[in-house]
Amino acid sequence: MTRLLALCAATAVALAWAGSAAAFTCPATPLEERIAQADAVFVGRSTGSTPVANSGIPQRLYRFEIDQEVKGKVSHILLLRVPVRPVNGGQVIPTDVAAGILASRVGNGWYTTRCGITDPGAVLATVDKPKGNAVKLGIGILILVSVLGYSLRQLRKRRPRPA
Repeated sequence: MTRLLALCAATAVALAWAGSAAAFTCPATPLEERIAQADAVFVGRSTGSTPVANSGIPQRLYRFEIDQEVKGKVSHILLLRVPVRPVNGGQVIPTDVAAGILASRVGNGWYTTRCGITDPGAVLATVDKPKGNAVKLGIGILILVSVLGYSLRQLRKRRPRPA
């Protein structure tokens, strides 16, 4: 009886291990690095999809209307292949919902997985970081020095001079 329980436990552990090993996992790299590695990044909305025949891994071809280009040159309408099954990195993309897309070129087309589909606000916030902070700091310091110099001159003028 104990051997049967041990065999059942070993089988359960092996099945759990095999299930997690086959799962598709996204890398834990920061969004900035993922954007740098992508061939094209944009914010867009899916207007529909069709299955891709004879593609090996089951895929859907999504049609995207581009709201904003972030990286790379893409047309106003882009066709994007996405795997169907989650185990292959697949994800269903809802129609007419804004999404941030990190796509790569595969042959003549564009391709992404669920790791390349993200929050559009996060994509835009990562790319639209304020620039020119050093210049702004320099101007602020110049204004501060000018105001302090002017104030010190005014204080010297007001002081009574010893007789």
